[in-house]
Amino acid sequence: MAMNAVAGLLLALPFYAVAFLVLLSIIVFSHEYGHFRMARLLGVRVDVFSIGFGKPLARWVDRKGTEWRIAMIPLGGYVKFFGDANPASQPDSRIAPAEKDAPWTTQFPKPGEAAPRDMTAEEKRSCFHFKPVWVRAAVVAAGPFSNFLLAVLVFWVFLFGFGEIVTEPIVGKVEPNSAAAAAGFQPGDKIVSIDGRPVTSFDDISVIVKLSSGERLAVVVERNGEQVALYATPRREEMKDDFGNAVKAGKLGIESASGARTVIHYGPVAALRESCQRVGAILGATVKFLGRLVLGKENASELVGPIKMAKYAGQAAASGFDKPAGAPAPGFFGALAISLIGFANLAAVVSISMGFVNLLPVPVLDGGHLMYYAYEAIARKPLGARAQAIGFGVGIVLLASLMLFVTWNDITNLLSQTS
Repeated sequence: MAMNAVAGLLLALPFYAVAFLVLLSIIVFSHEYGHFRMARLLGVRVDVFSIGFGKPLARWVDRKGTEWRIAMIPLGGYVKFFGDANPASQPDSRIAPAEKDAPWTTQFPKPGEAAPRDMTAEEKRSCFHFKPVWVRAAVVAAGPFSNFLLAVLVFWVFLFGFGEIVTEPIVGKVEPNSAAAAAGFQPGDKIVSIDGRPVTSFDDISVIVKLSSGERLAVVVERNGEQVALYATPRREEMKDDFGNAVKAGKLGIESASGARTVIHYGPVAALRESCQRVGAILGATVKFLGRLVLGKENASELVGPIKMAKYAGQAAASGFDKPAGAPAPGFFGALAISLIGFANLAAVVSISMGFVNLLPVPVLDGGHLMYYAYEAIARKPLGARAQAIGFGVGIVLLASLMLFVTWNDITNLLSQTS
C-alpha cells in the first residue's frame, strides 16, 4: 500500500510542479504588476519587469522603455526601478555613497548622502529613490494590495457569473461521543450565531470551529421556534480536507441536513461586497491561526510550504477529473470547469496569503520597507545605515529559516502520509 502511494506521488510530481509554477506565476505577476502600475502612475521610471530570476528566456521592451522578461528560474519575480542596483531596490552607484564597506540600505540614512552622479534633473525626477516618502510607500504597498485585489476579482467573477450554492446551517446528524453531543446539539437545530457572530451557512460554522479547538464557544440555535444557548468546546482531531489530505483541526461532530441547500444569485454590487467580505474573513482567519500558533494552540506542522502548495495546486487543477467512486461523470467540459474553478479559488486564497505575508514588518519584505518609511515620515529622517543593515540581515535569516522549516515540514508530512 505504501509503495503504491509513493509510486502515485512520483507519477503526479511533474503535474504538481507545472500546476504550482502556473499558480505562482499568476500570483507573482499580480503582485509585481501592482508595484509597476503604481510606479508608472506616480512618475517613477521602471527599467525591468521580470517574472522569474536568472537568465532571461524571453525579453521585449515597451514604448516607455521598460524591459519585460520571462526568466529561467520561475520562482518569483521583481520590478527594478530606475536608480536601483538590484531587485531589492538598493541604490546603484550613481546615487549611493561609494565607500567600499558601506552597509546595505534602501534608504539614505542622512540628508545629503544621496548625491546623484551622472544624473540629469529629469532623470532625478523619475528616480524612485528621490521620490517623497509617501510615493515610495504607495509603490511598495501596491504589491500586496494587488494580491488582495486579485482575490476580490476571482471571487467576484464566480459569485456574479454563477452564484453560490449555500448549505444552510441546519444540523442533520450529531456524532455520538462528540463535542456537539456533549453540548446538547440535536438534529434539526438551526445554528444562528457562534460567539455573537451571525452564521448564514455551514461553511461559516466550519471556518470558526476549525480554528477554535480547545476554546469554549457560545452557540445559539433555533429549536422548535425558540432560541437555545449551547456551549461547546471543539476537539482537535484529524480529518480530511477538500482534496482528501489529512489535517488536524477543531471538530464539533455535526453534519448538515440533507437537501438544506439554496442557490444565491448576486448582482454586481452585491457580488463585490461579498467578495471583499470573503477576503476580509480569510485575512481574519489567517491572523487568528498565527495567534493560536504563537500561543501553542496550533501545531506548526499545519504550516504550508512550497512542496505542499505544489501538491494542492495539482490537486485543485485535477479536481474535476478526480471524481469519487460511484459519482456520476461530469463529462470533459464539466470536469474542466470544476478544475478551473477549484484552481482559481486556490489562487485567490494563496494570493491573499502572499499579500498578508508581504505586509509583515520584516525587513526585505514589503512590510519591512513600509516600516522604515513610517519611521522616516515620523522622525523626518531615514533610519540609520547600521540599523537598516542589521534589520535586513535579520530579515534574511528569518525568511531563510522559515523556508527551510516549512520545506522540511512538507517533506516529513508527505513521507508520513505515504508510509
